Amino acid sequence: MKKILQNISGFSLIELLVAIVVIGIILSLAMQSMDTFVDDNRRVTTNKEMDKLAQAIVGNPDIANTGVRSDFGFVGDNGAFPSNLQDLYSNTNGWSTWDGPYITTGIAQDTIGLKYDEWNQPYNYTGGITITSTGSGSTITKKIADAPSDYLLNSFNGVIKDSQDSLPGLIYKDSIEIEITIPNGGGSLVTKIYNPASDGNFTLDSLPVGQHQMEIIYSPENDTLTRYLTILPRHKSNAVTFNFGSSYFSTGGGGGGGTGIETLRPVGPGSQTQLNNSGCTNNWECTNEAVNNGDAGYVYRTENNYRIDLYEMENHTVGSGTIDSVIVYISCMETNSSGRVQTRIRTNSRNYNGVLENPGSGSYNDYSTTYINNPRTNSLWTWSEIDDLQAGTRLRRARCTQVWVDVFYTY
Repeated sequence: MKKILQNISGFSLIELLVAIVVIGIILSLAMQSMDTFVDDNRRVTTNKEMDKLAQAIVGNPDIANTGVRSDFGFVGDNGAFPSNLQDLYSNTNGWSTWDGPYITTGIAQDTIGLKYDEWNQPYNYTGGITITSTGSGSTITKKIADAPSDYLLNSFNGVIKDSQDSLPGLIYKDSIEIEITIPNGGGSLVTKIYNPASDGNFTLDSLPVGQHQMEIIYSPENDTLTRYLTILPRHKSNAVTFNFGSSYFSTGGGGGGGTGIETLRPVGPGSQTQLNNSGCTNNWECTNEAVNNGDAGYVYRTENNYRIDLYEMENHTVGSGTIDSVIVYISCMETNSSGRVQTRIRTNSRNYNGVLENPGSGSYNDYSTTYINNPRTNSLWTWSEIDDLQAGTRLRRARCTQVWVDVFYTY
């Protein structure tokens, strides 16, 4: 006899529909979450790829040789930004300075992949300091530098002496040539030639980043110093000393007994006291240290207009003979990207400003102005004019921690 099972129930149509709707909602949420995950992953990957493209253009600062940065990318080899991303992969212009490819393994294995973001849309780059991606529906921007000049227009300061630390003076300065070879931004190398001042100081300007060969040539003896300079972005160096191996300038090089330097520092307020101070009672006391004390004492201006300090400088005590030049120094830093600084002197009741400088942030850098002649008389400086000299600084959104004057003379 068969046993009949009772009360066997299944899903009703309504229950089945509800289950289908719930499953659909769960799947929809899962798909949205998956889309978000995929999109976020694409964004992260695109940002990493843009970082590597930027490093191909201006180099990777973490790559160094014996502690000195050695990678400057396309710009370091060529002295210019590439006109497009393809220039990073192939020498489209036939430049002799091109030493690529600059694209590292992992970005692209062909000439096409490097041009596209993770949404398969082309990167926007036509030279300059930004790369952008629009494949996500919004713009992703990679800023390579604050300005092209950060990588193309840098400077290096040096001073030339002989083995006895004597300076060239007026007699020998024109017998010295400083030659530096750099890429010209058009596929070739160019050699720039400079002569030092009588105090041995020189400035190499408009230098692209990279490692460049410099030669200092003393022509009467055919003696050459060869050095390789590493120029970093926004490079403004303190003066680096280069000594010849012989005493070329010590025996009569200054036109008399020799050459000397006397350094003068602030000893009191001058005719203008407009800046604020920090860490000192009087403004001139914030700037008269022989050793840079940074933020322990400084004068400053936070507003976007200029204010000036001038200080009475020490009288000379050891200098004698003919004054070859006067160099005014300030040690300053910006507190805002629009910060500017200038040297300032007062002589014969007239004020004179140096070149307007755009100082870096984060640390103090030295800036200077050289006066071979007195700017008021256009004649050689006299020692009485040195004793009456005032020196200081003109600031906007910047601070200054040192002011001093070096007087170079021949006796």
